[in-house]
Amino acid sequence: MRNFPSQVVSDAEKISYEYGLKVAQAIEGEWFDEENQSTRHSQSKNDFHNLRLYARGEQSIQKYKDELSINGDLSYLNLDWKPVPIISKFVDIVVNGMSDRVYDVKAYSQDPYGVSKRTEYMGKIMEDMRSKDLKSFVKEKFGLDLFNGDVSLLPDSQEELDLHMQLNYKQAVEIAEEQALNVLMTGNRYELTKKRFYYDLTVLGIGAVKTSFNTSEGVTIEYVDPANLVYSHTDSPYFEDIYYVGEVKTIPINELIKQFPHLSAGDLEEISKKGNYNTNKRNKKRNYEDNNDKNKVDILYFNYKTYMSEVYKLKESAVVERKLLKKMIVSTQKTMKILAKSLEK
Repeated sequence: MRNFPSQVVSDAEKISYEYGLKVAQAIEGEWFDEENQSTRHSQSKNDFHNLRLYARGEQSIQKYKDELSINGDLSYLNLDWKPVPIISKFVDIVVNGMSDRVYDVKAYSQDPYGVSKRTEYMGKIMEDMRSKDLKSFVKEKFGLDLFNGDVSLLPDSQEELDLHMQLNYKQAVEIAEEQALNVLMTGNRYELTKKRFYYDLTVLGIGAVKTSFNTSEGVTIEYVDPANLVYSHTDSPYFEDIYYVGEVKTIPINELIKQFPHLSAGDLEEISKKGNYNTNKRNKKRNYEDNNDKNKVDILYFNYKTYMSEVYKLKESAVVERKLLKKMIVSTQKTMKILAKSLEK
């Protein structure tokens, strides 16, 4: 089992390939230890598999036979041992209930320009509300329209104004952002992914979805099987205190080229050899149906949380004295999407 590399190193070393490789090897040692036949990953995968069998009503009936048998004898019992799929109905009810929660993506600009435009627009409406009687009198007597907008749409109270700002007021950049997000989710069939996520959340108690980017498809939203997740120890049900998280995925070579177009033919050949199950040490212990498929490799994708460089600010005093003041160390999550190594299963 390999240890994780030191966090107290330079930023240049942290963003290097070698540092990422050490992190990947440490994750592999923690989840896929060759010396142990029952690894943390295999145990997690078996537990999730059993939970899914119970959710579908396809669990093993051996334990029921053991409870009803007398010294292993079942000859006196004439029973239909097929499990009754009761749980699956309740699972569907819960999943459909969560999926039916309809919501719309709302974008609000938080930059200074957007906030100033919203404040200016709201100020004009409040001005019209306060001087509505005066401006109406001027319009009626002199034919001058001093209103900043349509008087028929003018709110009558502060509550209506707040509701108007939430529902009706939209800047062009906000509308464009909402449309872009909706197109992105529609293109990735997010509704189907969301249902799978809710199903895992109901049956397994954990669900995962990840966003990624490649030069062929752009931004993608992908479903992640919790059985393929790897993550650091956590005491929180919301995974707030993890410092690494990743996914083990079996992908074909053509998908690998799509995600990592910089790989050369030599790199692909080497990766293909490492990802071949025939050359795996663990293949002696397990029997794969596709162990002759050399066109698929096992890849570890992971995010590793570390801190970046120390930040200093230059302060000038009234007497033209300059000081370098050390600011608080900024902690950030550095994404290391590194094709570190084909996992040996």
